[in-house]
Amino acid sequence: MKSRLNLVAPASRRWKGPTQARRLCHLCLLFFLFLWPVLAVQASAPADEAAFRRVSDRLICQCGCNYGLSNCPHLDCPSAPVLRQAIRDKLAAGLSEEQVLKAMVADFGPAVLGAPPAEGFNWSAWIMPFAALAVGLYFVQRVVRAWRRRPPAATVDPALMERYQKSIEREMKHLEE
Repeated sequence: MKSRLNLVAPASRRWKGPTQARRLCHLCLLFFLFLWPVLAVQASAPADEAAFRRVSDRLICQCGCNYGLSNCPHLDCPSAPVLRQAIRDKLAAGLSEEQVLKAMVADFGPAVLGAPPAEGFNWSAWIMPFAALAVGLYFVQRVVRAWRRRPPAATVDPALMERYQKSIEREMKHLEE
């Protein structure tokens, strides 16, 4: 009985000398020669994409939407594709992320940055929110202390209270009649 699973290749399919083995080696070599660059590009693409994402997250789109460059919602945005391509070109040229940011500021001005650099007058943008919070807390503390120090309500003389109570009762009786 002949098995359906023939594990041994028939004689017609066996290797017929070194030429067929050589052809197989050439095919494998060509396959790896053409596949290797594709694999290398795919291996470096996630790193480049991550660097692109980090840089574009630190920049603002210049179309006026004030969104981050990576999140611009406009479909036909005139500035986002230009800025994104400039970032990709600079990263492909081998610049570091900080060098790309400096080049973008040199090309498009400091308005392209998502956060002002912590230098010069820009320190006020970093300090003022905390200073305003501190001043606000100081005034809240002063108001709470003033409320606590207020003298208690004046006590009423019991004789005067009794006199007013009798007056109210008299007027109530007068209304009932």
